[in-house]
Amino acid sequence: MFSATDVGLELVKSKIKTLTEFLDVYLKIANVHTVDFYTEDVWNEFVALPPEAVTSHLLHQQEGSPGADRTGASVWDQTQKLSDVAAYRRVTQDHALPNLGVCTPLDDLRQEMWGDKQKDMFLKTSTFMSSKKSHEVEVMSEVIACIAKYCNIQQDSMMVGLHTCGDLASDTLRIFMAKPELKAVCSVGCCYHLLSEEFELSDDSKDCCHGPWGFPMSQYLRSSVWHCGRNARMSACLPLERVTVGNGLPSESLFYRAVLQVIIKEHYGNGKTYTTLQRTNSKHVGKIYSKSSSFVDYTRKSVEKLGMDGSKMSDSLIQGYYDRYMPRMKELEAFNLLKVALAPCIEGLILLDRLCYLKEQENVAWSALVQLFDPLKSPRCYAVIGVKK
Repeated sequence: MFSATDVGLELVKSKIKTLTEFLDVYLKIANVHTVDFYTEDVWNEFVALPPEAVTSHLLHQQEGSPGADRTGASVWDQTQKLSDVAAYRRVTQDHALPNLGVCTPLDDLRQEMWGDKQKDMFLKTSTFMSSKKSHEVEVMSEVIACIAKYCNIQQDSMMVGLHTCGDLASDTLRIFMAKPELKAVCSVGCCYHLLSEEFELSDDSKDCCHGPWGFPMSQYLRSSVWHCGRNARMSACLPLERVTVGNGLPSESLFYRAVLQVIIKEHYGNGKTYTTLQRTNSKHVGKIYSKSSSFVDYTRKSVEKLGMDGSKMSDSLIQGYYDRYMPRMKELEAFNLLKVALAPCIEGLILLDRLCYLKEQENVAWSALVQLFDPLKSPRCYAVIGVKK
């Protein structure tokens, strides 16, 4: 079954090992929380270059072909700060999921299932769905119908998930394995930051007592007691393809929040309110940015929402923080590009762990990781597919 598109368990394990060894070094960048960018002086802590050098190289230079022009240059200087953007770009590209050689091309899968036969006509949804959702539903419905017909699967015998959020993606695979009546699974996950991690070291995870965990799933990765961290999993959701074509991240809203954290630390750092804020990890001010007319307005609303007394700060004092940090906004933008470059590597590990989980099961005849969607339209574009014996 699907012999030409089969990827073996040992190859998947070797790629997981490659990724974990790589991320052991680079995950420190992905795990930086944007909120703490200025309070922790993140740029000077991690990068030995001006932000313009990072932005120019990651956004405006053409991508080199993976595996080419390996000069052996080190990404880090002697103080373990990033000093070579070209080397960083090359190594993140090499470890990105599309370049690991474990994904099954969608065209190959179609050829295996259909050969030269005439394909059925599938529902066109563009007349009543957004272009993004229409693209997803049309492609995925075709793949599901093909698998069902090829494997002679009857109605209601397949587990399907389109952008299953957080642990729901992992649970989808577990339900598939637990129910004998389910013969196939096609699952596209999303929201990696909402995954529960078995070996995460944060206080939040210790307070969350449940099982089974969303990550890792495979016995192979669990045996190494490996963990990403929430900030790294959030970085895995960053849309590399969209950013590189000019659809950037919401930099101003991130900048507002990072400067607000400076204000909170300097004006509430010794108070009971700030201590409570740190203990409960309540760093979320919500979607106040979209409702604010200026940084001063944003700060006023945020401080009120966090239960702090804003009367001690004048508008001019608040504006002074904005004026002081505005020239450093480019540092935040450049650092986020470094995180974006790592996104396909972290996402790759999460998805390969799910694929490895299926391949470890004795009653799974075939499983694969397939890019279904155009990442410009739908950044979470990979499906984990499995068929039982």
